[in-house]
Amino acid sequence: MIRIVIIALLLLLSLNAKSEVTGYYAKDKDVKHFINYMIRKYNFKREYLVQTFSQARKPKRFRTKKRNRRVKLGVAKGRKWWLKSVGFTAYEKRYLNEDRVKQGVKFVNRYKSTFDRIEKKFKVDRYTIAAIVGVETYYGEIVGNWEVFNALAYNAFRKHARAKLFKYELEKLLVLCYRQKLKALYLKGSKYGALGLGQLMPHSYLKYGVSFDGNSRIEPFSRIDAIATIANYLHHKGWKMGKEVAVRASYKGRKFKRIKKSTRYKISQATLRKWGIKPRKQLKVKYFKLLKLERAEFDEVWLAFNNFDVLKRYNNSDYYAMVVYQLAQEIKKRDKRRK
Repeated sequence: MIRIVIIALLLLLSLNAKSEVTGYYAKDKDVKHFINYMIRKYNFKREYLVQTFSQARKPKRFRTKKRNRRVKLGVAKGRKWWLKSVGFTAYEKRYLNEDRVKQGVKFVNRYKSTFDRIEKKFKVDRYTIAAIVGVETYYGEIVGNWEVFNALAYNAFRKHARAKLFKYELEKLLVLCYRQKLKALYLKGSKYGALGLGQLMPHSYLKYGVSFDGNSRIEPFSRIDAIATIANYLHHKGWKMGKEVAVRASYKGRKFKRIKKSTRYKISQATLRKWGIKPRKQLKVKYFKLLKLERAEFDEVWLAFNNFDVLKRYNNSDYYAMVVYQLAQEIKKRDKRRK
């Protein structure tokens, strides 16, 4: 009789252990609330969530010392040093080098048939898609070595200003993995949760993800699915194939002092004439945004159109959008198989 009672107690304890998180998040009340929320909203199995969080671990520390040291050096050495080391010149050297252009041409030609179908369906040109993959992950060679689940969970359940955002992305990651039969704990990406060749966040894969390789599964690390997903994203954000992205303009002098930084509002051609700005190409549109890209020795002035804004929806940075545009143009020039 005593033996039966002991066995029953052990079974009860083992069942209870399966319903409780162990490991790093064992005592975290927010994790328990999150698990209950996922069960209520998506009908997840408790055992799966408990097992996943029990295997999760604290990621390695985020490295901020290098950036802080660079900021201090910038203050000490002055703005000219800062622009050479961190400004658009440094950004350009990193992303617009010869090797990245050559690899971009190879990437476009390797997936020519895929790009042919994608351009017809999504109305987004192959060179822009290739440039985004080239800037984000060097055409799939550098996709990040952070465990995405661990990175998102760590940021979601510690107290800081963006915890709510990371919790939302963690939620979408679990849903994505469940629907596409992916193993959440084994996905690698950036320390902020971006994954795949396009380095999109989980919620973007759920909303814009496309299976284009015929297996009906959205796979972030499939090159064909990644190309289609980026195209679908740009298409929904308003990309217009064949339309201008940006046009460079000339002005008197080497430093443009009319504005401190790029304008968020649109200006007219009349304002351009008033400020002494001359586009290097004849414009058909009446309004556009004015970009100022600072270099150590001079400033570049560009006129940006709707497609430039679409690139900024992918990554909200003038530098980013500009290198993607310029890399796309360089790949297009070198592509001898272009139609």
